[in-house]
Amino acid sequence: MTGTKTDRILKNSRHAIHLMDLHEPKEPLHSYVLLRTYRHQCERMQHFIGESNTTRQHLDLAIGDLRQLMALDAFRALLKSEGFATIPEPLAKRIWGNRESTPDARDNQDQALTASPQLVAGICVEAIDLLEDCSVNPKIFALLRRVVPSRQVEIAKLMIALDRVKFNCAKVFIALTPRSKLADPSLPRQQFSGVTSSQLDAMETDLADLSQKFLITSESLGSWGLELVAVRGYLNRMMDSPKIVRYLAHHFPKQLAQFQDVLETAPRS
Repeated sequence: MTGTKTDRILKNSRHAIHLMDLHEPKEPLHSYVLLRTYRHQCERMQHFIGESNTTRQHLDLAIGDLRQLMALDAFRALLKSEGFATIPEPLAKRIWGNRESTPDARDNQDQALTASPQLVAGICVEAIDLLEDCSVNPKIFALLRRVVPSRQVEIAKLMIALDRVKFNCAKVFIALTPRSKLADPSLPRQQFSGVTSSQLDAMETDLADLSQKFLITSESLGSWGLELVAVRGYLNRMMDSPKIVRYLAHHFPKQLAQFQDVLETAPRS
């Protein structure tokens, strides 16, 4: 890492004063804290994914119906006669371009981060930048040094998306980090009273799977929401046309009912 990059972090980051004086936290992670925090994190992620999937389902439903209708010459002619020939760009891309999220791009970013991480006091610069606007217990940075840079970034993103940039939250993510993502894989895993090794393995696997789904969903939700706004706006104007409503009611009552359901369902806040 260049001296200029290091200087930029040390001069401008609100966390710089803590980065050069990191001490390994001595507080053990107790079993009840591990289990309670793990359960709460999983519940928050599952709830978020469920609500976000509802947004995606409404979007996909409306797009599928519009794509089917737009394939009909009679429907396109009706839209044109009613002044709806122009479709909002985000909506047009989804109807004819079938745009989907591209997780491969995220995978490529992770690979690039793993290949050439930029570190300050053992902390990945991207993780520092992600946490710049957060109030961070300095002990969290010391914890992050236990895992590889790509995992540091992942944990930072998870805590921010969960709105839980907390010491115990970080401790649980560190404790349930796969051995392959530890800075020193030879270190023995902490043992917890009342929690067997097989239970820890299952928790590690489940948290990794859920975390990946949660991050992909949180990164996609913004675009889904914008596209759903465009869909609702267009459908709302269409429903103001008595001719279009009568056409749909006569020829496509199922699609009409689904359009009305999309319009009546409040967007996720």
